[in-house]
Amino acid sequence: MTSLRSAKAKIQSAENDLLGARARLKRDSLPILAAIERRRVTWILAGGFAGGFALSWLSPRIWARFGAAAGAGAALIARSMVAPMIAGAIMGRKTVNTEATASETQTMH
Repeated sequence: MTSLRSAKAKIQSAENDLLGARARLKRDSLPILAAIERRRVTWILAGGFAGGFALSWLSPRIWARFGAAAGAGAALIARSMVAPMIAGAIMGRKTVNTEATASETQTMH
């Protein structure tokens, strides 16, 4: 029984540490997110320019290798036991977000 209490205490402590870390990360990232939000068009244009530069500068052979590696990784994940877990997590998050949006819409009316 003592080990169960000890495990529960460790779990609670870890959850509290995680919540604290999330709060600190959110607090520390607010200025960065605000700066990005103020210059959103600039970031979009810079990203497009960087992508275009990479496409024109790197050879097709490098892009083919990159595509082959990405495809091989996707195939490996699709064949693994992790794929159903990933799909379940994505669908679960989508369902939760849809339900939350629906409940928010109902409370507005």
